[in-house]
Amino acid sequence: MRRLAAPLTLAALLPLAACGGGDDDPAADDRQATHTVVHAQGETEVPDDPQRIAVLWRPTLSALVDLGFEPVAAAAETGDGADLATFLPDDFPVENLEIVGPTNEPDIEALAVADPDLIVSVDIAALADAYDDLSQIAPTVSLTWDGTGSWRSHVDELAEALNVPERADEVVAEYDAHVQQVRDAVGDPGAVEVSLVRVQAADVLRLETPASFPGQVLDDVGFARPAGQLEPDPDRDFIEISLELIPEADGDVVFVLANGENTGARETITSSALWQNLPAAQAGQVVDADYDVWGSSTYRGAHAILDDLEAALADPTPQGGA
Repeated sequence: MRRLAAPLTLAALLPLAACGGGDDDPAADDRQATHTVVHAQGETEVPDDPQRIAVLWRPTLSALVDLGFEPVAAAAETGDGADLATFLPDDFPVENLEIVGPTNEPDIEALAVADPDLIVSVDIAALADAYDDLSQIAPTVSLTWDGTGSWRSHVDELAEALNVPERADEVVAEYDAHVQQVRDAVGDPGAVEVSLVRVQAADVLRLETPASFPGQVLDDVGFARPAGQLEPDPDRDFIEISLELIPEADGDVVFVLANGENTGARETITSSALWQNLPAAQAGQVVDADYDVWGSSTYRGAHAILDDLEAALADPTPQGGA
């Protein structure tokens, strides 16, 4: 990971970021070609061919790479960008990214040093508050993010802003083909009732409904869902339960989602007597899954979910076999 020089004031940095590309630069006219993008914070003239994009939202980073762009800077929750791995291809050179602070508190000076020609943000409160400062550095587009259900529309909106809508069509077509592949591999997904249980804490579980990101992927394939996991809590995409309600977590197959900090809680909960009494547990139909992936709200995460579903639920009978 490249390290930044000693911090300077924003006022001192902005002239440096603006240097270069004078009238005697033969490529200046090409770089200045723009189109107007209407977004959550207004209108922005966006370069037709941006070369140095900075991204402040991890799902946007994933979408940007899916669309064929390689950003130069990104917000991350860890100083080394390790938390970005879930959102990027395995071979993506994360070490080449300038890390510009966390999403909720982007480092404006680091962004200026990164010298982007376009900043892509979203309309969460912290980034909306920073919009004016961001716009002083480079043209800034604030995309809409309405929660985990935005993962599909987010790619479309980003592609429109970058004037490459056909690339979004390719992303969607690849996903649709993968969905069909899993559907074919399972055989009859509608006959399999899949429960999604997220370990939120040592004493709290969340049942992921069809409104959640992983629930939407299951719905695309056509899996059945337990009757008690269809309607989320008000203003949520999940149902929160305490451990005494573990029987509500049952299904033909149960995927148990936990991230790194809750893997210990998952082991404790799934080894309890109440959990072990679940018919799915007794049938050996409990599958551990990584919530960092299953909760990532990206097409890349959706493909990983599909891979996990196929690995766990594909019909072992060869097609055309006896």
